[in-house]
Amino acid sequence: MEKFKFFIDKKINTDRFKEPENLKKYSLICENLPEQLEEFEEFEFFIDDIVMCLAVLEGKIKRIMFVKVDKEDSQICYPLTKEELSIFLDKNENNLLEYLKSITE
Repeated sequence: MEKFKFFIDKKINTDRFKEPENLKKYSLICENLPEQLEEFEEFEFFIDDIVMCLAVLEGKIKRIMFVKVDKEDSQICYPLTKEELSIFLDKNENNLLEYLKSITE
């Protein structure tokens, strides 16, 4: 998780951020990508059954969080255990870091 701290306070490149090809390249799904960022936005990027949540304030990433989504109700989410996070990052960390690198300045 330490590697993700590098992206805190990094400015989002809005052109790269909303490119569907870029999301597909990194196996991410985001259902709500606005044309323009508002002052405060929260985005959910789905990968497998885990969600990477990005909180963006004034165009800069302020929080990165990983949660698992309830299979019965997608509005309910739970924190990952250390083991779940470790397994998830072993499989996906490089793609996620590369995606964040591609969308930040």
